[in-house]
Amino acid sequence: MRTRQTRTRPLRATRLGGAAALVVVALCATLVVAAAAPAAQADPTSVTCQLSAASLQYGDHVAVSGQLTPGAAQAVTIALGGAAVATATSDAAGAFSADFVAHAGGDVVAVAGAMQSAPVHLDVQPLLDVSHGAAVPFLKTRCVLAISPVSYAGEVSLSVTHRGAVVVTLRARAHDGKATFDAPLSGIDRFDLAFSAAADGGLSARSLQTRVQVKWSRVAVGSHGPMVKGLLTALARLKVRVPGIGSSFSGQDGDALVAFQKAYGLSRSRVADHTVWRQLDGAKVIKPRFKSPRVHVEVNKARQILIVVRNGAVYGYIPVSTGATGNTPEGSFSIRQKSPATSPLYGSGSLTWVMGFVGNFAIHGYPIVPSFPASHGCIREPLWVADWTYSQSFVGERLYVYH
Repeated sequence: MRTRQTRTRPLRATRLGGAAALVVVALCATLVVAAAAPAAQADPTSVTCQLSAASLQYGDHVAVSGQLTPGAAQAVTIALGGAAVATATSDAAGAFSADFVAHAGGDVVAVAGAMQSAPVHLDVQPLLDVSHGAAVPFLKTRCVLAISPVSYAGEVSLSVTHRGAVVVTLRARAHDGKATFDAPLSGIDRFDLAFSAAADGGLSARSLQTRVQVKWSRVAVGSHGPMVKGLLTALARLKVRVPGIGSSFSGQDGDALVAFQKAYGLSRSRVADHTVWRQLDGAKVIKPRFKSPRVHVEVNKARQILIVVRNGAVYGYIPVSTGATGNTPEGSFSIRQKSPATSPLYGSGSLTWVMGFVGNFAIHGYPIVPSFPASHGCIREPLWVADWTYSQSFVGERLYVYH
């Protein structure tokens, strides 16, 4: 009996190949990719933006924070004046934060997708620092205001206040990161310096105040240093005739100091102590007793000073010594005669720069001029300054002598 063998045929599906097989694979891959891709992320409907500080100085860090709604993790750009300055990524709840260094002011916004926050203004001021030289009474001190950034080129002003009154206001243009002033310190004790830098280059205006303490020290014949120069500057400002303005205090300088002490009723010590410095601080130029004629000379016997008046105001004054017995005549006179050396009319003594005004009374230079009346009746002047008085006056000029 023959056994029948059955031939087994492969399944139809297994006979797919070539291009058909590739179609099937591609279809499956497409299905897998489609299942894995998330839905497209939508832009937030709102973005907020806050600053840690609305006003700060150049170079400070400023923190920016905000919220996206609806919340989602998304890239956020922080822009200042239209330029990106920082980036951040919000968390799943939509909160974000970032920081940047402030170099200029302007409007700050946060941008996420197509949505932008409302602008928040940032105010940035220049960074200021002040230094100054030695503070000496009645001299100028160099004040330097350092400014960051060095590109700042705005106008800077300095107001100097002393004892509640503005002494002076100075202005300068900043250059290479600094503005320089020579501030007058016409007095002693406290001076307040107020600097103001104007807005410039994206930076807003800023002010800075500092205080300078001006100390005095005792000055007498033989003293040296800048304190002497400050004292002589103060005396010259008040129209006291000084031999010069230097750093050494001579006997001639002592004459000038005693003229000031006489004029203001101080002790005639020839020493600048605290009383003198305090009187110099705020003192006004003395006024002549007579206003007419507008060019004349006055001798105040009580104060023992001679005053040269020009244009109705004090042009200069010096110390003198009148008659020891009070015999120097008082009244209105005129210069009758001038001689650079002794005239027989005034005796055999050695006199210089003589100006006679009545009888045998004259104004003249003399080696010894104490701070009190000591002459025989003439008006003695220190030799170093007698030629100055002589050159200022003319024959016929009015002379008033009074007590």
